[in-house]
Amino acid sequence: MISRKISTALLLGSVALMATAQVWLSHLRYELSLETSRIQKEQSELKREMHQLNLELASLTRPERLRKIAHVDLGMAPPLPMQVVRP
Repeated sequence: MISRKISTALLLGSVALMATAQVWLSHLRYELSLETSRIQKEQSELKREMHQLNLELASLTRPERLRKIAHVDLGMAPPLPMQVVRP
């Protein structure tokens, strides 16, 4: 009789422990899902920003723009033939 009560108590304790573990694991899966979504969104935003920065870099390094800056802002001009040093 006592061993049957102990067996029943152990069985109920085991079931309760497994149910608690299942709830905990479900909570972990949910948190990981949220974190994964957040990271994917951040990755998408970073890719978009990188694309924008690459476009800006391409715009800022256009040869026509650099020539205009060199000529107008810096007063530079193409070298004269006598200014070119050849090895």
